[in-house]
Amino acid sequence: MTNGAPITKGNGEISEHSGPARPDRSARLAALRVRTVLPAAAALAAVGLLGGCVATSSGQQAAGQAASRSPSTAATSAVGTPSRTGSGAGGASPAASCASASAPSAGANAAPALQSIEFVDQSHGWAAGAGRIMATSDGGHAWTRQYAGTAALRQVDFTDAAHGWAVGQGTLMSTGDGGATWTTRPEPMLNGQCAAVSAVHFVSPSLGYAIAASADSTSAGAGAGSAGGAAAGAANAGGQLLRTTDGGVTWAPVSGAPANAQAVCFGGPRDGYVGSPGRIWRTTDGGTTWSPTFTEPAASSGQSAGQQAGDTPEIECAGQHAAWVLFLGTGAAMLHAPYLAYATRDGHTWRGVMEEAMLESAVRPGLHMPDGPGSEPGPFSAISPDAAAFVGYTPPANGWGAAPLTMATDGGATLNRAGDVTGVNRPLAAAFLTTTRGWVVGENLKARTFAIVATADAGRTWTTQYATS
Repeated sequence: MTNGAPITKGNGEISEHSGPARPDRSARLAALRVRTVLPAAAALAAVGLLGGCVATSSGQQAAGQAASRSPSTAATSAVGTPSRTGSGAGGASPAASCASASAPSAGANAAPALQSIEFVDQSHGWAAGAGRIMATSDGGHAWTRQYAGTAALRQVDFTDAAHGWAVGQGTLMSTGDGGATWTTRPEPMLNGQCAAVSAVHFVSPSLGYAIAASADSTSAGAGAGSAGGAAAGAANAGGQLLRTTDGGVTWAPVSGAPANAQAVCFGGPRDGYVGSPGRIWRTTDGGTTWSPTFTEPAASSGQSAGQQAGDTPEIECAGQHAAWVLFLGTGAAMLHAPYLAYATRDGHTWRGVMEEAMLESAVRPGLHMPDGPGSEPGPFSAISPDAAAFVGYTPPANGWGAAPLTMATDGGATLNRAGDVTGVNRPLAAAFLTTTRGWVVGENLKARTFAIVATADAGRTWTTQYATS
């Protein structure tokens, strides 16, 4: 067990002025929900004005059931920077459709067969990857294939057991019946070109946010999550923040939102976070204004020293105002890749949770945070303002590699090592409902399969619930 001291700018606590309180969500949304981390490699270069692309309907489906999800978390703050001002919900008009229809991408063979997972409750969950969406309505005892098409899916996002979205390279789909049917939705248009949505976060069946960029820049986002160093190539890239108020049928830009957005999460209609290179921004008024709430400590040595752009953030909200963030650094050496984790319970004060042991100690020698669970970053899952599960990745030097699990509690002040996840050794996504109950998807390098594994005892034992053939 390792205790970490609060890490803030100038060795003090960072605060921001509080905004208006967030309205309560529905009973289901207020309940604990678990969502997968948005893959950092999906953050793409930002470009111009917004429109919409005509899309065709897809009924690629197999009977299946319910959905899963949870709030995402975020980050730290830079004090003294003026807040940004933009439109509130519905402040920008949806743009015209593209002239030609867009079709799901055909990159399924190159993408991981499973790389996203989410649960909305103890029973209903979904996992997605290349050419497939799997669903369960009994906690994973049985998984049903709902989608078997060509889309290389990287994310699933559900607000309840009925309403969900799936995102892939050149693909945005939605369901209103728990995944029994999926419909291809229009993509936005940036600078007159149909653009790909790289990540979404929905607050309700109608209100959601997305990060999008031009189609020319989406090829960098086809990778799977952060395990294995996939994030390194995407560092310092970013996209444009969009909003929908009709469930993803049309999208509009969030005027005045932070530039180069790489990750987004909202804990409710008014309170949300956006991550850009090395920085986390917060809104408390539904996106009308944005203020920096945390800035990653600057690198003092190594290849990152002196660079203006910071590391790539992955964020998850965790209930009222709380957030967890994982910064993914660039450069890898000796089977190590840099990363840093932070947490806030209130959006004002931030705590350093953990760091990669070797490279970060050289790049930022003054931090002295507890060691993270792997030599390279893996997925994490925000459970509550007090707890989050971090699955690291240790590449195979000899053998098949490992996926060690660390449970952060007390708002990140206490780290409990839970041993290695078994059944996968290259983790790509995680979804934990409690500190004892969770799921991980990833690759079994020895068996050359992708699998969904589950634990009900805080990671001491694991059961393989589904594996690709």
